[in-house]
Amino acid sequence: MRVRKATVAIILSIEVLVLCVAVLAFSEGRRYPGIGATLGAIVMATPLVLERIGWSRMPIFMQVWASMAVGLHILGLGWGLYDALWWWDELTHLVSSSMVGMLVALGLYLFDMHSIKIDVPRWAYPLMIFVFMIFAGTIWEIAEFVGDLVLGGSMQYSLPDTLHDFYMDLLGGMITGVLWVLWLWRDPSNELQSAALHPLLNRLGSFF
Repeated sequence: MRVRKATVAIILSIEVLVLCVAVLAFSEGRRYPGIGATLGAIVMATPLVLERIGWSRMPIFMQVWASMAVGLHILGLGWGLYDALWWWDELTHLVSSSMVGMLVALGLYLFDMHSIKIDVPRWAYPLMIFVFMIFAGTIWEIAEFVGDLVLGGSMQYSLPDTLHDFYMDLLGGMITGVLWVLWLWRDPSNELQSAALHPLLNRLGSFF
């Protein structure tokens, strides 16, 4: 399936940035930022691959949102901005968690739109997003802890820092829930409803 020009432009832009950081980090012997940047490049390629094989078209605003989240994290690792700027960690967690919450909202919305078995009331979106962010925030902090042990990183400074990150994750989820209730569920550009394409819907049809 043909990929939208906007998707190609957004993905290539962030991929160039992330891969440059990865090459620079590895050349300087810094494994942790290098591996983080490589994983970021893989994550950002996912929307392009899904659109190419005809499974999903992630809304453009969500692609930009995801690029901001990945870009903030990779720049923070590559240039030491997590240490240099006190607010960088908070901003990154806020943008990233709100993006994860949006993916959850999109998944719920698509199930609600295309399923005859599942009905998600609009008022339940903020609550379900918030509960998921509790789970996602916990998993992320565990991943940071394991990454620091295995790769010798320094993402977790102290218990108060970990709890502060967790609070920012919850705030990001709350922001997404509010945006959904106030605006996004209306889907004015029809991007959300058309995010899942027919091949994916056909494969998942037995679960609906």
